[in-house]
Amino acid sequence: MAADLRSCPNCGGALPRLLAHARMVDCEFCGSSIVVDDQVVAKAGEAGEMLDAPELIGLGRAVQLGDFGIFTATGHVRYDYGRGHWDEYHGSFLTGDLVWVSVDEGDVAMQTPLPKSEWPHARDAFRLGGEVTVRNINWRVSEVENATCVAFRGQLPEPVAVGDVHMYANLSAPGGLILSGERWDGGMAWFAGQWIDPFEVRPA
Repeated sequence: MAADLRSCPNCGGALPRLLAHARMVDCEFCGSSIVVDDQVVAKAGEAGEMLDAPELIGLGRAVQLGDFGIFTATGHVRYDYGRGHWDEYHGSFLTGDLVWVSVDEGDVAMQTPLPKSEWPHARDAFRLGGEVTVRNINWRVSEVENATCVAFRGQLPEPVAVGDVHMYANLSAPGGLILSGERWDGGMAWFAGQWIDPFEVRPA
């Protein structure tokens, strides 16, 4: 019998209507994180505690991202990197284009996944001060740290788990461009995008 995609498998509470891209959602009643895989619903752990703080972006709240358009977040992940934390928001523009928007101490960046065929050489890309060429642009590694997922809420395109640790690298290039890589046991991902002036992030 097919799983009930409307109910939490842990407490039976009603789940929100799942977005087409969502593979993970949090239960607002018991705090469980729920993974949806091939129409099968399963509990994957806890969603963690998202301590409330002033936010430029909030779930379900439309914001204008500079000249890029109106963005609405449907998922939110918080990562701790020792000296502080940053927030990752997944959502879409009015056009339907899906993006990630990160906010770190007021700095805002918008990114989309980089096709695997364009990934840089990992050895150089995860070395502080290293240089790589992607899309005919020269990039320099400006930050390499470890990050721990501490909480999530809403709906996400890929499962995350509270307590998971990954190494990340941020690379910069002229014109406000940003390239970010994530590496964990058995996997890697790359994202490309642009910094956005936080003063150009405002309610839509």
